[in-house]
Parts: sequence; C-alpha cells; structure tokens
Amino acid sequence: MDRRCQIPAASAGSVGRMIQASQLVTTRLVVRPFVADDAPLLVALFADPEVHRFVDDGQPLAPDVAKLWVERSAANLERFGYGTGAVVERASCELIGWAGFARPGDGTEEVIYGLRRADWGRGLGKELLAGLVVFAWERGISPIRATVDPANSASVHLLRQAGFVLAAPSYRGDAKADLYLHGG
Repeated sequence: MDRRCQIPAASAGSVGRMIQASQLVTTRLVVRPFVADDAPLLVALFADPEVHRFVDDGQPLAPDVAKLWVERSAANLERFGYGTGAVVERASCELIGWAGFARPGDGTEEVIYGLRRADWGRGLGKELLAGLVVFAWERGISPIRATVDPANSASVHLLRQAGFVLAAPSYRGDAKADLYLHGG
C-alpha cells in the first residue's frame, strides 16, 4: 500500500468517521496532511477548468503557489493541530482533492473542500463534508463557516444537505461569496 494512503490499523475496518494521527477517515476517504510530493498533484488537479473555476480567483494553481499551500498547511497543522490536507481515496490511494479548514485572516476558520471532476457525482463530497462537520464539532468549532460562489450550485446543494444555512448573501460585498453557517 502507498504510504501516503496508510491509515491507523484500528480504523481500517471501521464504518463512519474518526480522527486519528492527524487524519480524518471516512468510509471511502482519508484526509491526511499534505506532503511535498502533493504539490505537483495539486497543480494537475487544478489544471481542470471545471475544478478551479469556483476556487480563489478561478485560475489554475501555479507550481510555486501549490508548494506554498503545502508549506502553509504544514505550519497550520503544527500551530493549530489541523488545517487543510490531501483527500485520498482509500481504495486507490490516489489524491483526488483537498479539504479542511482555512483561515482567511480575520480570525475565523472556514471549511474548504474540492474534488477532481472524475469523482463528482459519487457521493464523495457529501461523505467528505459530513466528516468535516464531525471533525469541527469534536474540536469545538462553532459555528462552522463556509463561503461559496452562489453559481456553484453543486457546492451550495452539498452545504444545504449537510445542514448549513445561508447567513449572508454577497458576504462582505462580494457577489461571488455567500456565507453559510452550520450550528452555533
């Protein structure tokens, strides 16, 4: 098995979600800390216009930015004990996305997630978001925040399905960012 896919032995047969060894484990996914080798995989993932169109500035991820993301994620893991990491499919051990909690600079934390297009429509986004909600509750993060472009109907649907409610349309005056909250 690829070492980047390994999960703690105690959780290998478990159903549902648990957090061990800085990983979020769901039935079909592992969210683990990024490693340096993930940077080029993230660049490849973001090369798909459908994947990057609702992320940040809607542009592909440059190699130097991917490297910085991996480094900052490691720093956040060290400082806070969690952050953003690689979403790996347990069956294939392939990196298929990213997920975790971003800190936009205003003292808040926001859940973020994305999957490669080949994995859309398989229920993985729903499973991933449910795992992130449990992860947040276990750490006392409340309310759980997410900002989403209202044109990203798939993500809006996932958030609503997971119990998030629209709290602020055009958040901070940005017509491409609605704020959703869960709990609290």
